[in-house]
Amino acid sequence: MMRRFLMAVLFSLAFAGVQAQDAKQKVQEDKLSRLMEEREQLVMEYQYYNQQNSNFWGKKSKSDLLSIVETLKKIINKDTELIAAVKEASIKKIAESTVGAQREGKIIREDQRIIDARFANLQSQVKTLQSQLKKRERTIKDLEEQVNASAELRYGKDKVISILAVVCFILLLYAVFLQVRLGKAKAAAAKPRARKKV
Repeated sequence: MMRRFLMAVLFSLAFAGVQAQDAKQKVQEDKLSRLMEEREQLVMEYQYYNQQNSNFWGKKSKSDLLSIVETLKKIINKDTELIAAVKEASIKKIAESTVGAQREGKIIREDQRIIDARFANLQSQVKTLQSQLKKRERTIKDLEEQVNASAELRYGKDKVISILAVVCFILLLYAVFLQVRLGKAKAAAAKPRARKKV
């Protein structure tokens, strides 16, 4: 009877251990699936920003490029979390059995390689976008300088036109003044002739 009792206790301990192990595995899988879903959302956000062309010239604006860079940084951070979660899950599985360890080791290496490749790809995209952003900033600065130069040129022309208009107005007043004076001089000259005729 004691033997049956010990067998029952050992069986229930083994059953409880299996259930605890299943619960831990389920929590780990839930964490990975949640991280993958968050990453997919970030990838969709990246694709959305990448399709934006809200610049004056129909290209990506500075804010679009900044949004793309920020989204790529979030994706990289999420990939880092995924790597950490995958490493955590793999370490637990390696500790559970040596047979599973070899299989998990291959999966981990392959996942690590894939994630590293994605990480390197995303880093190169970030560098490319940053260089494009710098190029656009230089272009914007050049265009602003051109606008300022044309505004100064236009201001100079407007100044010359204003000065010429004032000079023309003064000459017109002078011509009117001379006309009035000439008229008075003719009138003054006509009065002595009229007196002589009388």
